[in-house]
Amino acid sequence: MFAGKRAFGDTGQVKLKLGICEDDPFTLATLTAAISFRDVDVVFSASDPSIAIAEFKSLRPHAVLIDLHLGDGPTGLDLARAIRREAPEVGIVFLTSFESPKLIEKNFTGVPSGSQYLTKRDVESVEEILQAIQRSIGRERKTNVPDMGKLTKLTNHQLSVLELLAQGGTNAEIAAQLEVDSKSVEPVIRRIAERLGIKSEQNKNQRIQMARAYLRGVGRLDEI
Repeated sequence: MFAGKRAFGDTGQVKLKLGICEDDPFTLATLTAAISFRDVDVVFSASDPSIAIAEFKSLRPHAVLIDLHLGDGPTGLDLARAIRREAPEVGIVFLTSFESPKLIEKNFTGVPSGSQYLTKRDVESVEEILQAIQRSIGRERKTNVPDMGKLTKLTNHQLSVLELLAQGGTNAEIAAQLEVDSKSVEPVIRRIAERLGIKSEQNKNQRIQMARAYLRGVGRLDEI
């Protein structure tokens, strides 16, 4: 995922201080090592958002690199907002498997201003991460959260139906989970398929294609 070495964090005045919050131990260790190798001072690397916010308050890094999914409980969005309330000037960079933050927060209210958003599958080098960090702390920083495709065009209800469908739920199970009439589920599924551009073909299962589209969007395509 990462390669090469180039001095980055030491500007000759103040060395860049970075915090990292990532719930996967291997990814956390890899990121910490790769970024530290670029002469950036990784002042904390945490897998739990409550630890991350406590470390942030104590160590005050210039920027924080955050995954969106941090296990049960607060998300990376929750953590980013808490950090930004604590320090309005801090840089925020999301590094995540989710194509869009809307896929983890259905009533999405936006990211902190100036945030940078990177998807793990598209990042080829640590240089891309470092550039995003630099942009996040720039004087004229601009929010960079790209529109990542058709899934973000679905309504909250459609996303909920699609998520349960991707988990293997039948129409009856989806209806029970969402507390709606079971007869209302199939029309919703048809509208989702239309919005995603997925047609029913004789040799392809439409529900499988829809599940693949959702799992691709949340970085879990290997589950089907």
